[in-house]
Amino acid sequence: MMRYNAELEGRLDQSAHMMGELRRDMERIRRQAVTDGLTGLANRKSFDDQIGRFCREGKRDGLNFSLIMMDIDHFKNFNDTYGHQVGDQVLRLVAMTLINEVKGQDMAARYGGEEFASILPGTNITAAKAVAENLRKAIEKKEVINRMTGENLGQITMSLGVSQFYETEGADE
Repeated sequence: MMRYNAELEGRLDQSAHMMGELRRDMERIRRQAVTDGLTGLANRKSFDDQIGRFCREGKRDGLNFSLIMMDIDHFKNFNDTYGHQVGDQVLRLVAMTLINEVKGQDMAARYGGEEFASILPGTNITAAKAVAENLRKAIEKKEVINRMTGENLGQITMSLGVSQFYETEGADE
């Protein structure tokens, strides 16, 4: 009986270990499903889910939020001139700046291509404009260095647009 009990305890420990591994694998897969592989930011699906949630909550609870849309200026020309590897480096540099500058409950996402977005819950348009200007300045300070040649390729500039959600609107408006 004691040997059988010890065997069962061993199986139980083994099962608990396997369950832990499965939980870690599921969490890794969940993160991959909502994360842009190149930049590490939230991906478009995650952005769409979050903005939909904020719109529903805004309509239901009267909460506001603001949205910043960002687009790297002249990215296609830059990418075509210096190549996709350098273009990817620029995207990662912008993403790291957003990760460092967008804090708390705010969300930064890669919207698509060279476009990014940030959702700012509980933030009015005036504060969102200030955040957008800080982001623009932080990105403009970055210089792109070609890792292969060491050549300074210049600054990154971005165009940003800011809007505030009103409870009469929806995510598609």
